[in-house]
Amino acid sequence: MMSGKPFLVFKKYALFLYEHTEGMLLFAFAAMLVTDVFLGILSRFVQFNIVFATELGKYLFIWLCAIGIAAAAKDNQHVRINFIAEKLPVNRKIMWILSQSVFLVFSVTFFVLGIKLTLMHIDLAKTAMGFNFPMYVFTAALPVGFGLTSLRLIINIIQTIKGNDQTPWDTKAPNQLTGIQYEE
Repeated sequence: MMSGKPFLVFKKYALFLYEHTEGMLLFAFAAMLVTDVFLGILSRFVQFNIVFATELGKYLFIWLCAIGIAAAAKDNQHVRINFIAEKLPVNRKIMWILSQSVFLVFSVTFFVLGIKLTLMHIDLAKTAMGFNFPMYVFTAALPVGFGLTSLRLIINIIQTIKGNDQTPWDTKAPNQLTGIQYEE
């Protein structure tokens, strides 16, 4: 009889990836961006021209933004129009699911368009202008970022449907994070 230990190890690593994917990617791209900017500044002092530093920085920043959207979706930290939800005579849970669903449609749309753009760059063998590096590596930020965002939104919608009537709108966590006090 086969032991369940390999499954438990797999489950442990899968759970770790589920919890920390966006954070690890953000750390990696932020470290690359800081290194790129540092080398760009250093090259000015030693009169060594790094032509691609500025352009690479732009592409790394796009990766950071795309992954940052997914990280914010994971933690329910996106800006929402809460005052509309409070004024409408609709259940807050329904409004939350509707809000997440609209964001999901937006995210899936950008995921599909990002895949098309990346495939187009692969077919055309397009390279970045300042240096000879495949452009699809940079445009892959869109499908990766919005794919992760879509996954996080789907999980959140399912958890909200299965869960109790409380939504992240009903918690006090945003107030504690920002220090904003609302009158009640």
